[in-house]
Amino acid sequence: MNNKKGFTLIELLVVVLILGILAAMAMPQYFKAVERSRMTEAVTLLSNISAAQQRKYLQTNRYSTTYNGLDVAPAGASGATYYTKGNVTTGTDGNGFGVALSADTTYTAGHAIATREANGASNDAGLNYQYSLIRFYASDLTQCNGSNANGQALCADFCGIDTPAATCCSDGQATCTAPVTGN
Repeated sequence: MNNKKGFTLIELLVVVLILGILAAMAMPQYFKAVERSRMTEAVTLLSNISAAQQRKYLQTNRYSTTYNGLDVAPAGASGATYYTKGNVTTGTDGNGFGVALSADTTYTAGHAIATREANGASNDAGLNYQYSLIRFYASDLTQCNGSNANGQALCADFCGIDTPAATCCSDGQATCTAPVTGN
């Protein structure tokens, strides 16, 4: 009588193959979920910047063009662009966003842009999701611009539309229009 218990090599290979197939199916969804969380972080940051810029406009009748002029400037931010990860002034050694304040200080045109795109730096040349988010200070809407196919699909999820789009607005429209004053 043979009382050897265990698995054959073929059985082990089949199990490893099944696990590999399951992992290959799950990884893209995992990366997309991670990118969605980064996008949520950027939307929250843009919202805070927008609120700070609105307060600044009430005080001085113009928007601040640098982070120094804001009451909620991120730690280490001083110029017009701030990077959320890595070096806060150059964006190297990080995996985050570059958040730039617009130089236009008029009420309807002032905006901030959070960019997650390959811009030549060694840390982001292979990004799977390339997109930017634009938030006008005088509006509560955020526009998403996808630069590659994955970025466009992520923007479609963000905007709540079914088909990937190069540009869409958080209210589901094709684009966010700049705010209009009631003159």
